[in-house]
Amino acid sequence: KGMMAGAKVTMLASELLRNGIERMGQIRAELVNWMDEHEYESIAQMQGSMSQINVADPAAFERANYMKMLQSWRLDPAGLALRQVEI
Repeated sequence: KGMMAGAKVTMLASELLRNGIERMGQIRAELVNWMDEHEYESIAQMQGSMSQINVADPAAFERANYMKMLQSWRLDPAGLALRQVEI
């Protein structure tokens, strides 16, 4: 997600500390598989593909993200505080 938003690198330190350096091969395989499934030929092609500056209608993109953010907040079961949920 970070690379699609335009990042050049993503953080893997905690993942590697938890699971060891051998996890790197699995991460690479998962990334290559995901890129194949979504028809990306390279990381360079993927970088920034979901960035606001690379969409046809930046205003619509911003509105959609704002609406998603608003819909992701719910009251906790006790009704005392808001919490963010996955949608």
